Amino acid sequence: MPHSAEVDELLAVHTAAVAATARRLREVILDAHPQLAERVRPGWHSVNYHDPSAGFVCAVFPFAERVQLVFERGAQLPDPDRLLGGSGRTVRTLDFSSAAVVDPAVVVPFLDQAVELGAALRSVRRR
Repeated sequence: MPHSAEVDELLAVHTAAVAATARRLREVILDAHPQLAERVRPGWHSVNYHDPSAGFVCAVFPFAERVQLVFERGAQLPDPDRLLGGSGRTVRTLDFSSAAVVDPAVVVPFLDQAVELGAALRSVRRR
């Protein structure tokens, strides 16, 4: 996984546990989808991920005691086990309290679906 000074700067204000959790999520995301472009958004205090075909897919938001993975079109993702949080019309989230609970078996299927959904929606708009 490539090092990012911008990510380090964003995480510098957080506890070691929160920073480790955010870095673990980053690792899982980029290992599963290395095509994703990563961009630190200081104003949002997040690390955002953009796919060339799908557009904005997700973002990692570090908070005081947890890290949230936000899916841009999460409300449209299949979630039969009700793992995603949120009740709004668009986004859904996965919350992580430590790096140890970041399970690729949970994160990657949602990430895969989010990329596929974004690509499909953008392809319809281009027609």
